[in-house]
Parts: sequence; structure tokens; C-alpha cells
Amino acid sequence: MEKKKKVRKYEFEGVTLNIPLYYDKKADMYIEAYPDFTETPVWTKDGHPIMFSGEDACPYSEWSEPGRCMDCGSCLHYTPVAHHTLIGVCRHAKRRRGSAGKEKDADKDGDEAEAGHGSDKIRNRIN
Repeated sequence: MEKKKKVRKYEFEGVTLNIPLYYDKKADMYIEAYPDFTETPVWTKDGHPIMFSGEDACPYSEWSEPGRCMDCGSCLHYTPVAHHTLIGVCRHAKRRRGSAGKEKDADKDGDEAEAGHGSDKIRNRIN
């Protein structure tokens, strides 16, 4: 009998993401295996890109302290999905799909993607 793979499902802002989990023996826990959101962009229904918090900061990043943001997770425009995940949404207007200079062909329907982030209506569960 084939063992069922574990996933954590996130539903938010018109998007459903299924994040695979793998068991880490050293940590003795399941860990999310995040997709490359820069290679395969996923967008909310309002056109905001979903990002991994460790992704290098973009030219639009802003930090609350003097200096430069190192990654998305330290940017003022980044909103995490939940406290236990490293994925979130970039809220900068120039990163929004349809803004000048942004790709307009990625995941136009904003429905379901295999691969989550931060809003007031978020549900997640482990299968």
C-alpha cells in the first residue's frame, strides 16, 4: 500500500495552495517544502504576488530601520500567511500583477496552485 503524502493546505484571498510536507529526522518534525514562487509565480485574486520570506529583497523593499532589507520577510510590504509558515504576500503596488513592468501572464485565474500567506480569512490544515 502506497503511503499518502502529507500536505498543508492554505486558503486565502481566492487562492488555494497545497504545500508538501516532508519529515526531517534531525528536527523530528514535518517541515514545509516551499515551491519557487519566482520560477512559478502565484497571485492572489487582487494581483498580489505570493512570496517565500527568505527570497532576496526586491528594489521596492522598505524596512522600518535605517538600512536595506535583506529578504522579503523583513520588508514592510510583506504579510505572512500564518505564524508557522514562511510564505506571505507582497503588498507593494509596483509588484502587483498588471502594474507597469510586471508579468501579466502568470496564473491569471488566481484559483488553485500546488506548491501559501497573510490575510484575515485564512484556513490551513494538514492532510
